[in-house]
Amino acid sequence: IIPGKILASIYNKYRQGLLEKNVRTFLQFKAKVNKGIRETIREAPDMFLAYNNGISTTAEKIDIEFEDNVPYITRIENWQVVNGGQTTASIFATSTEKESDLSKVFVQMKISIVQQKEEMENIVPKISRFANTQTIIKDSDFSSNSGYHVAIENFSRSEWMPTKTGGKATNKWFYERARGQYLDEKSQKSGKELKLFEIEYLKKQKFTKTDLSKYEMS
Repeated sequence: IIPGKILASIYNKYRQGLLEKNVRTFLQFKAKVNKGIRETIREAPDMFLAYNNGISTTAEKIDIEFEDNVPYITRIENWQVVNGGQTTASIFATSTEKESDLSKVFVQMKISIVQQKEEMENIVPKISRFANTQTIIKDSDFSSNSGYHVAIENFSRSEWMPTKTGGKATNKWFYERARGQYLDEKSQKSGKELKLFEIEYLKKQKFTKTDLSKYEMS
């Protein structure tokens, strides 16, 4: 864990040199995530560690000293922020604003020590690439666990769809409250249980939160 004040002062000294191997430069506060970082520092600095994903860094060597059996990093050689450049730059930019206080801001930090210098050019880009590759979370995903969506899910699993001929109902709608839920539930079944699932919940009758909002508004 690195104090926000220290991270900001290091960025102030080295600027883009610290993000040399990062895939992006600072996107200012036009980016939605950067605005959120500034807002957290201003309004809930003590929650920064909990809200932020932290930074992923590389180095050639680190020195550690112990104080009361607690290890502290005292020196980092050839330190690079390969993921978290926006977090680093946003913390610094916010620190320059009036009435900003970084005393309660702490950042989770991972350091990968690449001891073989000849491998640095090969390993660091891969760390940067993989650390920056994540499954995209849509805004609609954040409401997945609300009571409303849970109720719609339960309703879809209990109500049979009327048939066009008026005969016995054989299937239901499948409300996918969380992305990937349909395939996940299907993968847990096999044999007879899987066949019954496929009959009861036809793939074409699966609908999502985005679909639901469109139907509601229509």
